[in-house]
Amino acid sequence: MSNQLLQRSAILFALLSALLFFVLSSWAMVEYPGGTILDRATVGYSFWHNYFSDLGRTRSWNGAPNALSSRLFQAGLVTVGISLGAYFLVLPGIFRTARARFLAAIASMLGLMAAASYIGIALNPLNVNYGLHTLFVRAGFIAFLGMSLFYTLSMLNEPGYPKHYARAFAVFSIILGVQVVIMLFGPRSWSSPGALLLQASAQKVVVYAEMVCMVYQGVGAWRWISLRDHP
Repeated sequence: MSNQLLQRSAILFALLSALLFFVLSSWAMVEYPGGTILDRATVGYSFWHNYFSDLGRTRSWNGAPNALSSRLFQAGLVTVGISLGAYFLVLPGIFRTARARFLAAIASMLGLMAAASYIGIALNPLNVNYGLHTLFVRAGFIAFLGMSLFYTLSMLNEPGYPKHYARAFAVFSIILGVQVVIMLFGPRSWSSPGALLLQASAQKVVVYAEMVCMVYQGVGAWRWISLRDHP
């Protein structure tokens, strides 16, 4: 298999997995029985008061079995983790200059850490192993932030690479950086309804922004391969 075909296959897999995660996580929200960390009596999934991780619980916060929602969430997240792993393995190869490849290699190492963390989140439900689940959540967001910054630098150091992709990644890095600060240093979600709203909302904004950003970057990488090989 040629390098270009391998690169395009990894990019396409990542794009499709982002769409699959959106579909499966949305379906999981519909199937979630109910309950939040502060209110066990709520019915169904509260977009602004439930975390994504609540979808992966084997039992929802209201005590009801959550088998279908959990399986949908796990399937989507594991697929994303595998596809991102494949994407980051081929990422350095799309760049031509040594400096851009070096920076992309660092981005890939951090990206692989994030991808592995996503799989770890899926395989360790919040109510089964809280400590490990939380560790993977934090590691995933922080590693993805590092990946975003180095990927941005890599594109800026590659002559001819359209710079609007780097600017988009820089904007996303700021959004993700704010979320990481809220996650690590913001008020704990169990302390008040306002704190839960802040934490859960920040997570939702970043996860959806991440999906949009990676789809945008995947399209950019696909176009760059064509431009690179046919200047």
